[in-house]
Amino acid sequence: MLISFVVPIYNDGYLAESFCLNFESVFQNYLQLSDISNEVELIFINDGSKNDSMEKLIELAPRFSFVKVINLSRNFGQHIALSCGYKYASGLYVGMLNVDQQEPPSELPKLIEHLKNKNFDIVFGLADTRKTSYLNRITSNVFNLLLNFLTRSKTPLNVTTARVMNRKFVDAYNSLSEKTRYLPGLETWLGFNHGYLPIIHTDRTIGKSSYNLKKRLNMAIESILSFSDYPLRLITTFGFIISVIGFLLTLFLLFAKIFFIDFQPGFATTISLITFFAGIQILVIGVASLYIGRILKEVQNRPLFIVRDTYNFEKKD
Repeated sequence: MLISFVVPIYNDGYLAESFCLNFESVFQNYLQLSDISNEVELIFINDGSKNDSMEKLIELAPRFSFVKVINLSRNFGQHIALSCGYKYASGLYVGMLNVDQQEPPSELPKLIEHLKNKNFDIVFGLADTRKTSYLNRITSNVFNLLLNFLTRSKTPLNVTTARVMNRKFVDAYNSLSEKTRYLPGLETWLGFNHGYLPIIHTDRTIGKSSYNLKKRLNMAIESILSFSDYPLRLITTFGFIISVIGFLLTLFLLFAKIFFIDFQPGFATTISLITFFAGIQILVIGVASLYIGRILKEVQNRPLFIVRDTYNFEKKD
C-alpha cells in the first residue's frame, strides 16, 4: 500500500460518508486513478462509540473499497485509537485526520508532497487561524505553552491534527511500549526530521466536537504527567525554598525573642501556618501519587488496546 490514513471515530460516524466522498475525489485526482483501493487505505477506528457510529462505518465499507474499519472493545481515548491505526497501517506514507473535515482532505496531498520533496520524516499542518470557539483557542494555546515549558519542546501553538509520516517514522513510533500516550510529545521525543506546512482550517459545518472542556483538561493533565517529570522537580524546588524560608524565619523569631520581644502566642497565625503547610504536603503527595499511578500502569503491562472486530482486512498481531 502506498498511502494509509487513520481517522478516529467517537460518536461522529454520521460524518464518515461525506468524508469518504471527499477523500475519494481528492485522491482520485492526486493519483490519477478511478479506483484508489490498490494504493490508498482509509482506516476508521471506532473508539467505543455510544451511538450507531459502528453500524454506519460497516455500511460504508462495501461502498468504498479503500475503507477499512477497526472496532475497539471500549473507549480507549483518541491517542490510543490512533496508535492502533498506526499499528495496522501498511502504507509507505501514513497520516491522520479528523472526520469533521476542519482540515479538509484536499490538504493531504500537499502534506505528502512536502514530506517527499523536502526529505522530512513527518510533516504537520499549521493553521493560520483556527475556526473554533474563542475558549477552545485560548485553552489550546495555554496548554501548548505549558507543555512546551514542562517538556522543553518547541511545538508550534497553531499545529493541527493533520500530519503525514514516512514508514521509518511510523515503525519507530510502533516500537514504543508506554501505556499512557500523548502523540505530539512522543513525536517530538522520537526525533527525525520534522516539517511544517500551512494548511486550510475551516469551520465545522455539522455537529459539535465531543472534545469538551472537561476532556481537554483531563487530556492536558494526562499528557503532562505521562511525558514530563518537571512538575516533580518544580515541587521539590518549591519545597526546598519553603524549608529555607521556614528555617530563616525560625532563627529570626528565636533571635528576636531572646534579645527584643517576648512574643505572645497567636492562634490565628498558628492555624494559618498549619493550614498552609498541610496544603503543601497534600499537594506534593497528590502529584507524587499520580506519577506512582503511571508506574502501576506500566508494571501491569496490559495491552495498549483491545480490538473487537475488523472489517476489510486481516487482523494483525
